[in-house]
Amino acid sequence: MSDVESGRIVAIANQKGGVGKTVSEICLARAAQHDFGAKVLVVDMDPQGNLTTALSQDPIASDDVTVADAISPGSGVLLREVIVSTIWEGIDLAPGGGNLSVADQKLSAAQWGREHGLREALAPVAGDYDLVLIDNAPSLLGQLLINSLTAAGKVVLVTEADTWSNNGLAQLGRTIAGVRAYHNPSLEIVGTVVNKWQGTTLNKDSAEDLTTGMAKHFPGVPVWDDAKIPHWTGIKTSIDNGVPLDQSRTTKLRVLAADVYRPLAGRLLGVAA
Repeated sequence: MSDVESGRIVAIANQKGGVGKTVSEICLARAAQHDFGAKVLVVDMDPQGNLTTALSQDPIASDDVTVADAISPGSGVLLREVIVSTIWEGIDLAPGGGNLSVADQKLSAAQWGREHGLREALAPVAGDYDLVLIDNAPSLLGQLLINSLTAAGKVVLVTEADTWSNNGLAQLGRTIAGVRAYHNPSLEIVGTVVNKWQGTTLNKDSAEDLTTGMAKHFPGVPVWDDAKIPHWTGIKTSIDNGVPLDQSRTTKLRVLAADVYRPLAGRLLGVAA
């Protein structure tokens, strides 16, 4: 796509599990490719490997190289050797999995440059893509998230409108501030996606708390109120079955793809939805 700057790298982050980061990343990748013709690379930096399981055409064997090998100091494995096609045309995958826990330990033990493993691995291939999306584990510990934030130009926060999610904002803010200060001063937090929205009174009150918390810990970063993701089990079920929302038999899922994920992908690509 001619109007999109190549090598746009976006990390998807939060410190709490179960908020829907991986499903959101998959839907954003699909929208970028399907609606804008973007060539997309998704990078699985989560040892759980859920993104890899959902998108890989074939199971990743235990002896296959993964992103863990590409970021491990001294491995000699290039990210280009790791990247595979996915179940959807136009979207490539750098698979993750359990070996990332070992890679995290190796990075932590490295004497120099431990924060830059993913950045250096991505450098030769990022220009081949219009959008690179990095999925992360729900943790602020270790080197994996720091590597992702150091490699990215932008970060999108995915959270729920509940108190438990909001309580982690300060921790995440300190992590991002540290990465900006020491490793990636140009990192930009572009916005917050509210996932699993139910529209209850408690949900709405918590959303107000979230907006207040964001203003305190992430001044100037918008909460994208026009792009709330509803708490519909059909979203994950569709993805688990390898069916993109835009091809779902369920009308409301197709509408969600068009009305929410398409404009979100457009924002990340810097083009009008």
